[in-house]
Amino acid sequence: MEPQINTAECKLNTLSEYTTGTGFQVDATRIVTASSHGLAWLKEQEPQTVKDISRSIQALSLWGESASILIEKLISMKKYGYWETETPINDTARACIALSRCRNIQPEIIRWIQNQQKNDNWNNNEIDTAYALIALGELGIKNETGGQWLVHNYGEKWEHPGTTSLIITALSKQDKTRYEDFIADRANWLISKREEGGWKYIATSNLVIQALILSGIKEQEIAPSITWLLGKQENNGSWKDIISTTLTLISLKIYLDKFNSGSGK
Repeated sequence: MEPQINTAECKLNTLSEYTTGTGFQVDATRIVTASSHGLAWLKEQEPQTVKDISRSIQALSLWGESASILIEKLISMKKYGYWETETPINDTARACIALSRCRNIQPEIIRWIQNQQKNDNWNNNEIDTAYALIALGELGIKNETGGQWLVHNYGEKWEHPGTTSLIITALSKQDKTRYEDFIADRANWLISKREEGGWKYIATSNLVIQALILSGIKEQEIAPSITWLLGKQENNGSWKDIISTTLTLISLKIYLDKFNSGSGK
Protein backbone atom coordinates (compact mmCIF):
# COMPACT_ATOMS: atom_id res chain seq x y z
CA MET A 1 0.00 0.00 0.00
CA GLU A 2 1.32 3.43 -0.94
CA PRO A 3 1.69 5.93 1.92
CA GLN A 4 -0.88 8.70 2.13
CA ILE A 5 0.06 12.00 0.57
CA ASN A 6 1.02 14.59 3.14
CA THR A 7 0.16 17.78 1.33
CA ALA A 8 0.91 19.84 4.42
CA GLU A 9 4.55 18.88 4.10
CA CYS A 10 4.57 20.33 0.58
CA LYS A 11 3.58 23.79 1.71
CA LEU A 12 6.63 25.92 2.33
CA ASN A 13 6.79 29.68 1.92
CA THR A 14 3.79 31.13 0.12
CA LEU A 15 3.55 34.01 -2.30
CA SER A 16 2.29 36.36 0.40
CA GLU A 17 5.52 36.07 2.36
CA TYR A 18 7.41 38.10 -0.24
CA THR A 19 5.94 41.57 -0.43
CA THR A 20 8.91 43.91 -0.45
CA GLY A 21 12.02 44.28 -2.53
CA THR A 22 14.36 44.81 0.41
CA GLY A 23 17.75 43.19 0.01
CA PHE A 24 17.32 42.17 -3.60
CA GLN A 25 19.18 43.14 -6.74
CA VAL A 26 15.93 42.26 -8.54
CA ASP A 27 12.74 43.59 -6.97
CA ALA A 28 11.02 40.81 -5.02
CA THR A 29 7.55 42.14 -5.79
CA ARG A 30 8.21 41.83 -9.50
CA ILE A 31 9.34 38.24 -9.02
CA VAL A 32 6.29 37.37 -6.94
CA THR A 33 3.93 38.92 -9.48
CA ALA A 34 5.51 37.01 -12.36
CA SER A 35 5.50 33.79 -10.36
CA SER A 36 1.84 34.23 -9.44
CA HIS A 37 0.94 34.51 -13.12
CA GLY A 38 3.12 31.53 -13.95
CA LEU A 39 1.53 29.41 -11.25
CA ALA A 40 -1.95 30.33 -12.47
CA TRP A 41 -1.01 29.13 -15.97
CA LEU A 42 0.60 25.96 -14.60
CA LYS A 43 -2.52 25.02 -12.62
CA GLU A 44 -4.52 25.01 -15.86
CA GLN A 45 -2.20 22.48 -17.52
CA GLU A 46 -2.57 18.71 -17.55
CA PRO A 47 0.97 17.31 -17.65
CA GLN A 48 1.21 13.75 -18.94
CA THR A 49 4.86 12.70 -18.88
CA VAL A 50 6.84 11.76 -15.79
CA LYS A 51 9.19 14.64 -16.49
CA ASP A 52 6.43 17.24 -16.79
CA ILE A 53 4.51 15.92 -13.79
CA SER A 54 7.61 15.77 -11.59
CA ARG A 55 8.69 19.30 -12.44
CA SER A 56 5.14 20.55 -11.90
CA ILE A 57 4.99 18.96 -8.45
CA GLN A 58 8.33 20.48 -7.56
CA ALA A 59 7.34 23.98 -8.69
CA LEU A 60 3.90 23.94 -7.08
CA SER A 61 5.09 22.55 -3.77
CA LEU A 62 8.00 24.98 -3.53
CA TRP A 63 5.52 27.84 -3.85
CA GLY A 64 3.20 26.34 -1.25
CA GLU A 65 0.56 25.27 -3.75
CA SER A 66 -1.29 21.96 -3.59
CA ALA A 67 0.13 19.21 -5.79
CA SER A 68 -1.79 16.26 -4.34
CA ILE A 69 -3.57 15.30 -7.56
CA LEU A 70 -0.32 15.30 -9.51
CA ILE A 71 1.43 13.34 -6.76
CA GLU A 72 -1.25 10.66 -6.94
CA LYS A 73 -0.93 10.57 -10.72
CA LEU A 74 2.85 10.28 -10.57
CA ILE A 75 2.79 7.47 -8.02
CA SER A 76 0.20 5.59 -10.09
CA MET A 77 2.64 5.56 -13.02
CA LYS A 78 5.38 3.81 -11.03
CA LYS A 79 5.99 0.09 -11.60
CA TYR A 80 8.37 -2.20 -9.72
CA GLY A 81 9.94 0.65 -7.82
CA TYR A 82 10.73 2.92 -10.77
CA TRP A 83 9.24 4.78 -13.73
CA GLU A 84 9.64 2.78 -16.93
CA THR A 85 10.24 5.38 -19.62
CA GLU A 86 12.74 5.87 -22.43
CA THR A 87 15.05 7.45 -19.82
CA PRO A 88 14.21 5.53 -16.64
CA ILE A 89 17.14 6.73 -14.53
CA ASN A 90 16.55 10.41 -15.31
CA ASP A 91 12.79 10.19 -14.87
CA THR A 92 12.94 8.10 -11.71
CA ALA A 93 15.44 10.54 -10.27
CA ARG A 94 13.22 13.51 -11.18
CA ALA A 95 10.22 11.81 -9.61
CA CYS A 96 12.26 11.02 -6.52
CA ILE A 97 13.32 14.66 -6.20
CA ALA A 98 9.74 15.87 -6.54
CA LEU A 99 8.33 13.37 -4.04
CA SER A 100 11.16 13.82 -1.55
CA ARG A 101 10.32 17.53 -1.26
CA CYS A 102 6.87 16.45 -0.05
CA ARG A 103 8.30 13.69 2.16
CA ASN A 104 6.47 11.15 0.10
CA ILE A 105 9.29 8.93 -1.03
CA GLN A 106 9.22 5.14 -0.87
CA PRO A 107 12.33 3.09 0.04
CA GLU A 108 11.93 0.94 -3.08
CA ILE A 109 12.60 3.99 -5.27
CA ILE A 110 15.84 4.70 -3.44
CA ARG A 111 16.91 1.07 -3.68
CA TRP A 112 16.20 1.00 -7.42
CA ILE A 113 18.32 4.10 -8.04
CA GLN A 114 21.17 2.72 -5.95
CA ASN A 115 21.03 -0.66 -7.66
CA GLN A 116 21.45 0.94 -11.10
CA GLN A 117 24.95 2.15 -10.24
CA LYS A 118 27.61 0.14 -12.03
CA ASN A 119 31.36 0.83 -12.02
CA ASP A 120 30.88 3.99 -9.93
CA ASN A 121 28.37 5.57 -12.34
CA TRP A 122 24.90 5.26 -13.80
CA ASN A 123 24.66 3.95 -17.36
CA ASN A 124 28.19 5.24 -18.07
CA ASN A 125 26.50 8.58 -18.67
CA GLU A 126 27.16 11.95 -17.06
CA ILE A 127 23.52 13.07 -17.19
CA ASP A 128 22.14 9.88 -15.66
CA THR A 129 24.85 9.95 -13.01
CA ALA A 130 24.21 13.59 -12.16
CA TYR A 131 20.45 13.10 -11.81
CA ALA A 132 20.91 9.99 -9.66
CA LEU A 133 23.32 11.85 -7.36
CA ILE A 134 20.98 14.83 -7.11
CA ALA A 135 18.10 12.54 -6.09
CA LEU A 136 20.21 10.74 -3.51
CA GLY A 137 21.62 14.02 -2.25
CA GLU A 138 18.11 15.41 -1.72
CA LEU A 139 17.56 12.50 0.65
CA GLY A 140 20.85 13.01 2.46
CA ILE A 141 22.40 9.89 0.92
CA LYS A 142 26.07 10.33 0.08
CA ASN A 143 27.68 8.50 -2.81
CA GLU A 144 31.37 9.26 -2.92
CA THR A 145 32.24 7.05 -5.88
CA GLY A 146 29.64 8.69 -8.11
CA GLY A 147 30.86 12.18 -7.32
CA GLN A 148 34.46 11.21 -7.91
CA TRP A 149 33.53 9.62 -11.24
CA LEU A 150 32.02 12.91 -12.43
CA VAL A 151 35.05 14.95 -11.37
CA HIS A 152 37.65 12.54 -12.75
CA ASN A 153 35.91 12.16 -16.10
CA TYR A 154 34.93 15.78 -16.62
CA GLY A 155 36.42 17.18 -19.80
CA GLU A 156 35.78 19.15 -22.94
CA LYS A 157 33.07 16.78 -24.17
CA TRP A 158 30.98 17.67 -21.11
CA GLU A 159 31.58 21.41 -21.38
CA HIS A 160 28.03 22.41 -22.15
CA PRO A 161 26.10 24.80 -19.86
CA GLY A 162 23.28 22.34 -19.14
CA THR A 163 25.55 19.35 -18.53
CA THR A 164 27.99 21.31 -16.40
CA SER A 165 25.13 22.77 -14.37
CA LEU A 166 23.72 19.35 -13.57
CA ILE A 167 27.17 18.19 -12.49
CA ILE A 168 27.62 21.24 -10.24
CA THR A 169 24.20 20.63 -8.72
CA ALA A 170 24.97 16.95 -8.14
CA LEU A 171 28.29 17.68 -6.46
CA SER A 172 26.78 20.48 -4.38
CA LYS A 173 24.03 18.16 -3.15
CA GLN A 174 26.53 15.40 -2.41
CA ASP A 175 29.42 17.20 -0.72
CA LYS A 176 29.85 20.88 -1.51
CA THR A 177 32.90 21.28 0.72
CA ARG A 178 34.79 18.37 -0.77
CA TYR A 179 34.22 19.55 -4.35
CA GLU A 180 34.48 23.26 -3.57
CA ASP A 181 37.33 24.06 -5.94
CA PHE A 182 35.81 22.16 -8.86
CA ILE A 183 32.40 23.77 -8.28
CA ALA A 184 33.87 27.28 -8.10
CA ASP A 185 35.93 26.79 -11.26
CA ARG A 186 33.00 25.46 -13.27
CA ALA A 187 30.64 28.13 -11.91
CA ASN A 188 32.99 30.82 -13.18
CA TRP A 189 33.13 29.03 -16.53
CA LEU A 190 29.34 29.13 -16.72
CA ILE A 191 29.32 32.86 -16.00
CA SER A 192 31.81 33.35 -18.84
CA LYS A 193 29.40 31.65 -21.26
CA ARG A 194 26.40 33.84 -20.46
CA GLU A 195 25.05 35.95 -23.32
CA GLU A 196 22.78 38.92 -22.60
CA GLY A 197 21.71 37.45 -19.29
CA GLY A 198 20.94 33.89 -20.33
CA TRP A 199 22.32 30.74 -21.89
CA LYS A 200 20.29 30.73 -25.12
CA TYR A 201 17.45 28.44 -23.98
CA ILE A 202 15.10 29.10 -21.06
CA ALA A 203 15.31 25.55 -19.70
CA THR A 204 19.11 25.46 -19.91
CA SER A 205 19.36 28.91 -18.34
CA ASN A 206 17.32 27.73 -15.38
CA LEU A 207 19.56 24.75 -14.80
CA VAL A 208 22.52 27.13 -14.83
CA ILE A 209 20.90 29.63 -12.47
CA GLN A 210 20.00 26.91 -9.98
CA ALA A 211 23.54 25.51 -10.11
CA LEU A 212 25.07 28.97 -9.63
CA ILE A 213 22.90 29.68 -6.60
CA LEU A 214 23.92 26.35 -5.08
CA SER A 215 27.57 27.05 -5.85
CA GLY A 216 27.54 30.17 -3.69
CA ILE A 217 27.92 32.75 -6.46
CA LYS A 218 27.03 36.22 -5.19
CA GLU A 219 23.63 37.68 -5.94
CA GLN A 220 24.93 40.44 -8.20
CA GLU A 221 26.25 37.73 -10.54
CA ILE A 222 22.86 36.00 -10.69
CA ALA A 223 20.57 39.05 -10.80
CA PRO A 224 21.09 39.77 -14.54
CA SER A 225 19.90 36.26 -15.35
CA ILE A 226 16.83 36.61 -13.12
CA THR A 227 15.98 39.82 -14.97
CA TRP A 228 16.53 38.01 -18.27
CA LEU A 229 14.15 35.23 -17.17
CA LEU A 230 11.45 37.68 -16.16
CA GLY A 231 11.71 39.27 -19.60
CA LYS A 232 11.02 35.93 -21.27
CA GLN A 233 7.58 35.45 -19.71
CA GLU A 234 4.70 35.16 -22.16
CA ASN A 235 1.52 37.22 -21.93
CA ASN A 236 -0.38 34.14 -20.74
CA GLY A 237 1.91 33.84 -17.71
CA SER A 238 3.97 30.92 -18.98
CA TRP A 239 7.52 30.60 -20.19
CA LYS A 240 6.32 28.85 -23.40
CA ASP A 241 5.93 25.27 -22.13
CA ILE A 242 5.57 23.23 -18.96
CA ILE A 243 9.25 22.42 -18.50
CA SER A 244 10.49 25.97 -19.08
CA THR A 245 7.71 27.34 -16.86
CA THR A 246 8.25 24.95 -13.98
CA LEU A 247 12.03 25.34 -14.08
CA THR A 248 11.64 29.13 -14.05
CA LEU A 249 9.26 29.00 -11.10
CA ILE A 250 11.76 26.81 -9.25
CA SER A 251 14.63 29.19 -10.03
CA LEU A 252 12.68 32.25 -8.90
CA LYS A 253 11.69 30.58 -5.63
CA ILE A 254 15.24 29.44 -4.92
CA TYR A 255 16.47 32.97 -5.65
CA LEU A 256 13.94 34.50 -3.25
CA ASP A 257 14.73 32.03 -0.49
CA LYS A 258 18.48 32.41 -0.91
CA PHE A 259 18.63 36.19 -0.93
CA ASN A 260 15.47 37.21 0.95
CA SER A 261 17.47 38.52 3.90
CA GLY A 262 20.04 40.13 1.64
CA SER A 263 22.71 38.04 3.38
CA GLY A 264 23.09 35.47 0.61
CA LYS A 265 23.47 32.71 3.17
